[in-house]
Amino acid sequence: MTRKKFRPTWWALLLVPTLSALMIALGVWQLRRGFDKQALLDRYAQAAEQAPRHIDAQTVAAHGAIERAVVRGHYDAGRQLLLDNQGYEGQPGYHVWTPFVQTDSSTVLVDRGWIARPQAQTAPALAVGDETRELYGYWRSLPEPGLRLQADNCAVRPWPRVVQYPTAADLQCLYGPSVAAGLLLLDAGAADGYVREWKTAPELQPAKHYGYAAQWFAFTLTLIAIFVKLSFRSPS
Repeated sequence: MTRKKFRPTWWALLLVPTLSALMIALGVWQLRRGFDKQALLDRYAQAAEQAPRHIDAQTVAAHGAIERAVVRGHYDAGRQLLLDNQGYEGQPGYHVWTPFVQTDSSTVLVDRGWIARPQAQTAPALAVGDETRELYGYWRSLPEPGLRLQADNCAVRPWPRVVQYPTAADLQCLYGPSVAAGLLLLDAGAADGYVREWKTAPELQPAKHYGYAAQWFAFTLTLIAIFVKLSFRSPS
């Protein structure tokens, strides 16, 4: 019986390492995303054990930090924002950001949760009372997109305004210098809110990313196994 020898083709020697490196990189990327999501969940858990701090115009949310916070004042329902391109369970929609004017005249943006995008090209109903109240929630830095597109969030348009990930400068343009640089995620049990799953949303689950990483690493091992098997050939 003729003994087979390891004789890979030249194109396989180029293609397999390239594809393997790409799949390993994708697996490592998914692992890092999982680690980041777990770190975020850990910050929520740590914040839940803290006493809430009062937020005013000088309070700047540290990047990546999560804190418990309290504000006192009233909603300004006439100048609300709709953060665009926010999905939930496969459905497109918005996050409703409502300015909250405090007794010291400072303004804090409150994320009241997710709503579905209306079928017709009409603004959704976002009614909320203007009575004085106290709100509790999670204070965090403004969310940032993976890729920031050109958008004029300060353009004069009817309220509520659809915006694309506004910056602190955008908020000052819209509400003046007394607006705090951050976002208050309204507690899930508070009134006048929408879908609020700050700590349990499916996109926050690290296990999903660990599963994707395992798939990419499995694909890599399978490709290498096929390459080795097919590269053992009988001498010509």
